[in-house]
Amino acid sequence: MLADLLEFQGANAFKIRAYRNGARVIKDYPDSINSIIEEDPASLLSIDGIGKGVAEKCVVLVETGELPQINEILEEIPRSVLDLLRIPGMGPKKGAMLYRELGIANLDQLKEACKAGVVSDLKGFGAKTVESILAGIEIADAANKRVYWAKADETARQILDHMQRCGEISKIELAGSYRRRRETVGDLDILVVSENAEVVMDHFGAYHLVESVIGRGDTKMSVRIEESLQVDLRVVPADSFGAALQYFTGSKDHNVVLRGLAKQRGLKINEYGVFKIDGDKETYVAGATEEDVYAAMELPVFPPELREAR
Repeated sequence: MLADLLEFQGANAFKIRAYRNGARVIKDYPDSINSIIEEDPASLLSIDGIGKGVAEKCVVLVETGELPQINEILEEIPRSVLDLLRIPGMGPKKGAMLYRELGIANLDQLKEACKAGVVSDLKGFGAKTVESILAGIEIADAANKRVYWAKADETARQILDHMQRCGEISKIELAGSYRRRRETVGDLDILVVSENAEVVMDHFGAYHLVESVIGRGDTKMSVRIEESLQVDLRVVPADSFGAALQYFTGSKDHNVVLRGLAKQRGLKINEYGVFKIDGDKETYVAGATEEDVYAAMELPVFPPELREAR
């Protein structure tokens, strides 16, 4: 985000490139950057592609959860311009041109200007570009309530890295629309197997980007993190983990189809497992793994991306 905002402002190209390259190195680095900073922040400089400026900002971000430089920039330009940058293919340069030349600072203004034919008068904004922008605005509108998968993936990896440092977890997976790799993600669903739910939830709540705790029970905890993304954590029994993973991965339509098929087979399927129905008696059949769940249903394991029942 910092590199994009600097480019939006027209900052030094060398500095922008350094931050962008640094972000790419960090994203692709095999080890946890958070762990490196916790153990020895100075060792960041030994990573090829990480300079002093990028290293310092990494430390500040991990320790405080924010970058003052981003806040300073957003005091000079409307925060809503970030929505412009979320439009696929827009980029900071085009976003800056719209802002400077036409005073466009949000999606509503951009949509109105596109429909009025004002945007197509700008250099580099032809009819096809405007058509693409209008389609992108629809996606960006959805992303105001949801986040793009790539952003959710970045956040999910950071949370997983944090959670894997809790010694009380034997299994952990992400579910929901994130696992189905939908274009946008409304929230993150994390499933955990543990004998000590309280310790796991304490560790979850200690994640440095948690802004607020929405709710906490015996086995479920919901928090809101940066950019208002909700993250739900559920602690489930080992023999229900696969069933819970299947259920909370969804989609709802896919699960409706499975329940119908289960009924035809004299079975019941839910987040706790697959059960054989004999009158009023329910006998556990499977649930520890997704493979077991689908096998009990006499079905192949559908890839999460295909579980939309379309």
